[in-house]
Amino acid sequence: MAEHPVQVFVYGLFVSCGIFGNALVIWIAADSTRENRYLNSSDLILMNIAAANLMLSLTRNTLLLTFDAGQSVFFSDPGCRLMMFIWTWLRSASIWVTLSLSLFHFITIRTSRSMLERLQERRKVVNALVIEWALSLLYSSFALPYSSNSKNNTTNNLMVISSTIRPLLGCVWTFPNETSGLAYAMVSVVIHEIIPIGLMIFTNTATLLFLYKHYRKTQDVQFSSSHINSEWKAAKTILYLILLFIFSWGTHVFSINYYNFRGSPSTRYMLIIARFSASGFVGFYPLVVATGHTKLRKKIGFILKCGWLTPTRHK
Repeated sequence: MAEHPVQVFVYGLFVSCGIFGNALVIWIAADSTRENRYLNSSDLILMNIAAANLMLSLTRNTLLLTFDAGQSVFFSDPGCRLMMFIWTWLRSASIWVTLSLSLFHFITIRTSRSMLERLQERRKVVNALVIEWALSLLYSSFALPYSSNSKNNTTNNLMVISSTIRPLLGCVWTFPNETSGLAYAMVSVVIHEIIPIGLMIFTNTATLLFLYKHYRKTQDVQFSSSHINSEWKAAKTILYLILLFIFSWGTHVFSINYYNFRGSPSTRYMLIIARFSASGFVGFYPLVVATGHTKLRKKIGFILKCGWLTPTRHK
């Protein structure tokens, strides 16, 4: 059964922003790397976040949009295990790579680095990203033995936050008993919600306080003002990303928990809120990045103004 046309249209906008916006972030960062012949560590992290969001949009959100439009989208048991594994992996990686952006800026503003130190720093960032993706892959492996098609399990109503709502395109978590399922859900909340959000708030607050104090000390020194302004602009952009993340996933967690413990047919709207909020960070991430990325902002403005449709004038 198709959802209301307005809901389908709005969710379609979220999905479109998630696909084209994140693809644009990757393209702009890659293009800047080609022009400068150097990949900044911050751009590398932004590309990883965009890649996780893009793949999440393609493998999950497009299918949800198709299902909302009235098309039948269901998977067999092996298909559900594979898709739940992919969705959980990408969701986990997106969270931890987003945290790494905040941690990276928190650490780097306190040190002045030479070119050699920047190369060493990039190696450390690459290693950290590889570890984050690998650990997320290991965490998501629980989906392989503990998920299946909902037709084979109608008694388990638990919704695990890290894989969004249940059932998700006919796929559910199938834990041996309610206790093990609840334990997994609680660990998921701590690892993927409480710890990352707490660290994001702490690091970004500490970064802003450090920059403010440093600005007050050096506001009369002209040579340092441009550097402080650029760092302050980067800090504000990261702050906006963190606030977007907290709002999106916080709303998602609240909706899922409310339905888990007070769920009834009359509270089905909470699942709709959860679906939109889970896609909020994925869809709006490119727009927030554009506020602090001049080249990306110009390219998005060019596309929104349909500049690519305007014929080039030759003198």
